[in-house]
Amino acid sequence: MTDLPLYLHIARQLQARLDSGEWPPGSRLPAVRRLAAEHGVNTLTALAAYRHLEEQQSVVARPRSGFFAALPRHVATGTAAQPGPTAAALVDVDSRMSQLIRLSASSIRQQLHMAEAHSSLYPAQELSRRMQLLLARQPELIGAYLPTADQQQLHQQIRRLAASWQLDIPLDKVLFTQGITEAISLSLRLLTRPGDVVAVETPVYFGLLQTLQTLGLKALEIPCTPDAGLSLEALEFALRHGAPVKCLVTVTNFQNPTGALMPDDNKKRLLQLARRHGLTIIEDDVFGELYFGPQHPTPLKAWDRDGDVIYCSSFTKSFAPAFRLGWLSGGRHHAALERLRESSSLVSPAILLAVLSEVLASGDYARISQRIRQQLKQQMDALADAVLAAFPRGTRVRRPQGGMLLWVEGPEGLDSQAMLETALARSISFAPGLVFSAEPRFAHCLRINCGQPWSTQLAEDIRTLGWLASEQLSGKA
Repeated sequence: MTDLPLYLHIARQLQARLDSGEWPPGSRLPAVRRLAAEHGVNTLTALAAYRHLEEQQSVVARPRSGFFAALPRHVATGTAAQPGPTAAALVDVDSRMSQLIRLSASSIRQQLHMAEAHSSLYPAQELSRRMQLLLARQPELIGAYLPTADQQQLHQQIRRLAASWQLDIPLDKVLFTQGITEAISLSLRLLTRPGDVVAVETPVYFGLLQTLQTLGLKALEIPCTPDAGLSLEALEFALRHGAPVKCLVTVTNFQNPTGALMPDDNKKRLLQLARRHGLTIIEDDVFGELYFGPQHPTPLKAWDRDGDVIYCSSFTKSFAPAFRLGWLSGGRHHAALERLRESSSLVSPAILLAVLSEVLASGDYARISQRIRQQLKQQMDALADAVLAAFPRGTRVRRPQGGMLLWVEGPEGLDSQAMLETALARSISFAPGLVFSAEPRFAHCLRINCGQPWSTQLAEDIRTLGWLASEQLSGKA
């Protein structure tokens, strides 16, 4: 026994167990009270051991969730697998996307491939009653625009909601769209012309790749890690040495598919970098309201003083998917975006905007979205635990702090596309890694949706996916 403090002895024992693989990366570690009981110490000593390992980047603390085994450092930084951006290339993803799109309309029993929550999470009956009452009072909403006074009231409610995220949105800088996809598409149409280069994260949401392909744009893929999001170093290298980049599309809060939450310091550095290079940023905050912590993470737009960030948000994930109500605040581009939208879809349905206005004004939106967040967190925890228990050794999972997506990095050699084919035969779907890049990358990765309520059937299906992965790696599949 040496003269080391007791908490360091405990920390060393924990580190040895981590190194042995007893707790795979991403797995939950014993609670502080349990650790204290195991070693016969008080909770402060046990907590000090975890804090020491946190400083060594061996464990990660999650608010209200406890401590988790960290990814290896070379994986967390992304430098080993993704040293920097590759050359910009025209996007062609239709062949890889078509199968996933068809799955959504199929009879697959366990659909885990899309970023969707189960209908039971949303207040369908409550919204139905509100809509009926509204139409009884204002039947003209079926065939008219939302009155100007009502529009102004709704914009004021959006402004108050954004203020709770530390975001100051002027009343005249709110533009509603048909979901966040239209908001991003409008922004790209305004800022680019066919053949232009757009910087995106990699892995990246395949829907954005489809939009780029439709507009004839080149994707410059910048590495993104589950820990910190977009690599600022790789982006700066590309801006200094690569082809001119027209704009950047980034998901700073709970990125799709990795679930990454960009630290506030990185958000500020990103904004400074964009200013130096005259780069306009399109910020996609579609998952921002699905935070698991105490508050909505601060958007990048909150530090934008020059109007260079086009902020895009949506109520699709946090309130009513079928309403398809997105909105943007375009900074110095806002007036041009308004004109562009007038030339396409013009306005959102008045009845849907009126329902949203009522729900925001009554305070019910806060209640609804909080319940959805709590449910998603429970489902995410159960899903992550099940994946780590079922998948082969070497699988890495970084538990996101919000959203509804779990990014799973399988051992090298796993072919998630081939694995999907065998899973579909068992009526289970997921999104294979190849669809999250314009290039053939991430073949060993897969994305699983945590929007489905946890059940014994879902637990069994995750075990089946783990078994399929193990069988494939052993050469039996």
